[in-house]
Amino acid sequence: MNDKTKIKSIFAFLLILFQSITYGQVHIGKFLESENCPLDLPDGLTIGENFKFGYVDVPEIHNDSTSKSIRLAVAIFPCTNPDNAQEPLVMNTSGPGKSNMDNFIPQIAGGLGNYILPNRDIVIIELRGLRYSSSFLKSDEIFNANLEMLGENPDYDESIERLSRALKNTKMRFENSGIMLSAYNNIETSKDIHMVMDALGYNSFSLVGSSAGTLVAHHVINENPERIRCAILDAGLPNDPEILINYVPSIINCLKNYFEECRQDSLCNAAFPDLEKRFIELIEEFNDNPEKITLKNPETGEEFNVLINGYRLSELVFFNMFYSTQIPLFIGKIVNGEHSALKDFASGKITSRNFADGLGYTIFIDEAGEYSSNDIDIDPNYKTFAEGITLSGLGGKFLLEVQKQWELKFISAESNSGDETHNTPVLVLNGKYDPVIPVKFDAVLKKKYPNSYIYRFNGVPHSAFDNATSCVLPMVLEFLNNPDSAPNSDCMSSFEQEYLVE
Repeated sequence: MNDKTKIKSIFAFLLILFQSITYGQVHIGKFLESENCPLDLPDGLTIGENFKFGYVDVPEIHNDSTSKSIRLAVAIFPCTNPDNAQEPLVMNTSGPGKSNMDNFIPQIAGGLGNYILPNRDIVIIELRGLRYSSSFLKSDEIFNANLEMLGENPDYDESIERLSRALKNTKMRFENSGIMLSAYNNIETSKDIHMVMDALGYNSFSLVGSSAGTLVAHHVINENPERIRCAILDAGLPNDPEILINYVPSIINCLKNYFEECRQDSLCNAAFPDLEKRFIELIEEFNDNPEKITLKNPETGEEFNVLINGYRLSELVFFNMFYSTQIPLFIGKIVNGEHSALKDFASGKITSRNFADGLGYTIFIDEAGEYSSNDIDIDPNYKTFAEGITLSGLGGKFLLEVQKQWELKFISAESNSGDETHNTPVLVLNGKYDPVIPVKFDAVLKKKYPNSYIYRFNGVPHSAFDNATSCVLPMVLEFLNNPDSAPNSDCMSSFEQEYLVE
C-alpha cells in the first residue's frame, strides 16, 4: 500500500468514525449512566442509591446499519430485596404521547414501588418520540392553531383546513430537524425496548401497559415471545385496525348505552328526561350560539374570551367518558344550565402540555393501516358530536387528514398477520364502560393469547387500574408472582354501576 493509498484509508476511517460519533453509533445499545436527571425527582429518590438514571442510544431504523440514532432516557428502580429478585418489570403508559417518566416515576416513588420493588426491579423507558427522548414529537403548531380558534366559532370545514395547515407545518419542522416520521411506530419501539433491556443486562422481563401502552406490549411480545415472562394490559387494546378506525363509532355506541340505561333507571330518567334528545339539540344550539367563557391569561393577566361551541362541548363530554361512568349526571347538569364544567374545560384548553401528540398520530396511523372515510359508519344523529371528537385530534377521520399531510408508511398494520398467537401469560383488566374498547374485542385478545385472563369491571370506564385500584393492585401482584394461574377476582363483585342524579 503506497502513502497516498494509506492517507485515503486513514481519511476514510476517520470519516466513518466521525459519522459514527455524530449518529451515536459508538454508544448504540449501551447504557450511559448519568448523575443528572431532567425531572424534578420526588422526595426520597437519590440517583446512585435507590434510583439509577441514564441513556441508551438506539437506531432510528433498526435494520439500517447507516441509520442515525435516537437517545432514550432510562430510569431503573432496583429491587429492595435483591436476594429474592425475579424478572424486572417494564412499564408503558397511555397516549400514545404521555411521558413514561412523568407518569411513573412519581407513582413509584409515591407508594406504588412499595408493592412491586420487594420482588423485582422496575425499568422506565422514555420511548422514542416522548418528552425526554431526543426526538420529542410535540406539535406546537396544532396547539397554536387550536388556541387561535378558541375565541372564534369556525365551522367544521374551516377548522379542518386550519388544522391541516398546522399539520403540514409540523411535518416540515420535524423533517427539517432530521426526524423520519415513518420510524415512529411500535415495531421500532419494540426493538428499542429489547435493546435497552439487553443494555441493562436483563435476559427476560415482564410488561405492564396501559391503553396505548398495551399496543406496545403486543409488539414487544411479537418481537421475542420467549423473553417475556408475563404481561399485564390495563385498558387492553388488541392490535386490530378496526378498533382505531371505529374509534368514534365506539364512543357513540357507549354514549347511547348510557342514555338507554338512564331511561331504564327510574331515578335517572326522572332527573334527566329525554336526555339524549336534549343533548343532541344542545350541541347544535351551542354551535349556533356558543357559550362565552372569560378567562385571564396566566402569563399576562389580560382577560380574553373562549367560545364553547357544540364541537367543544362534544369534546368535553368525550374526554369525561374516559374517567367517569356518571355521564348522564355530567351531561344532565350541562343540559339543565349548570356550566361550571365548561369553564374548567376552557382553562385546560389554553395550557400547553408536554404531550407528544405527533407520536400519537404516527402510532395510530401505522396501526390502523389504509382505510377511507367510507369505512367509518356514523349515526347521522351524532354527526356534530363525531365532528367535535375529530376536531379534538382523535378518531379515524382526523387521522386520515394527518395521513394526507404526512404520507406515512403502514409498517405495523402490514406486518400484522391477524392470526398470530402466543402462549405468554397475559392479564387483561378492562372496564365494562370503556368508550373505545368494546367488549367484543376481549375475544380478539383471547384468541391472540390463549393463556390469558380477561376481566371486565362493572362501573368502570377506560382504566381499571385508575378506577378500581383497590381491587386491581392485589390482582396484579398475585399475577406477577404466579402468572400461570388466574388471580383472585372476588373483589370485582363490589363494583356495580349506579346512576347518580345529584
